[in-house]
Amino acid sequence: MAMLFAARCGTRERRVALSQNTLGGHSVRGCERQRVEAFPFAGARSHGIAIAFSLIALFEAAGSFAQSPSAAQQSVRFSVFAARPVADVSFTPRADAAAQKLAFYPTARSPRYEYRGAMPLRFFDDGGNAIAEAVIPPEIREALLLFLPIEGGAAASGLRYRVAVLDDSVARHRPGGLAIINLSGLPLSGTVNRDKVALKPGLNPTIAVGRSTRVMLRTDFKGKSYQSYTGSIELTARQRALLILFPPFYKGSLEVQSRMLLDDPAAKPR
Repeated sequence: MAMLFAARCGTRERRVALSQNTLGGHSVRGCERQRVEAFPFAGARSHGIAIAFSLIALFEAAGSFAQSPSAAQQSVRFSVFAARPVADVSFTPRADAAAQKLAFYPTARSPRYEYRGAMPLRFFDDGGNAIAEAVIPPEIREALLLFLPIEGGAAASGLRYRVAVLDDSVARHRPGGLAIINLSGLPLSGTVNRDKVALKPGLNPTIAVGRSTRVMLRTDFKGKSYQSYTGSIELTARQRALLILFPPFYKGSLEVQSRMLLDDPAAKPR
């Protein structure tokens, strides 16, 4: 089952598809669209989580090809999340329908929304200005859209957020599983319960953790090892966990920011 992680901003797009080929590893293939720029790792700031998209550039690409928005109609269900909830954002769920506002939650996925139409899926502020857009691959029917602010203000296109697209289906991420997205800009390794892990940039393979687990992650700096994250997870029988690691809040810090999203994928949409 493929896991897709894509980033889009105006005419710039990166897409990485991860398909599992071993129990603990993934093969990687990717594509770059025109004029994709790298974002600096160093100097994470309190509002600098957008540098996380430089991590996508670190994936090894087996090949490259152009990816254009599709005029074909797609049906997709999605939820949204942002490290800092975004206010007054709406989308049009289908042609000739009234705009529908999004509800961002600070520590959980939003309610699930349905969209039918061509890509990109665009999001607007109260003034009708497009502030973000996402191209969801047709093979993804259940998506989680991560909104990250564009560092330094709006892009030339007027967009204020980049949107990462994550395959959020139960087939990829089952109850009792922990998925970790490393957007911190740091090389992290440690343990999940007693199992050793070394996190890659971006989306990592889902780990079966059961009902309870403890995560401890460290990073190396100038020959020394420092604790970057520690936390415990308690799940019900039907829940799954998604841990998103963002850059440190303070410049020079090695303690990452984190958001732990728990949900029951079988629950009825709100």
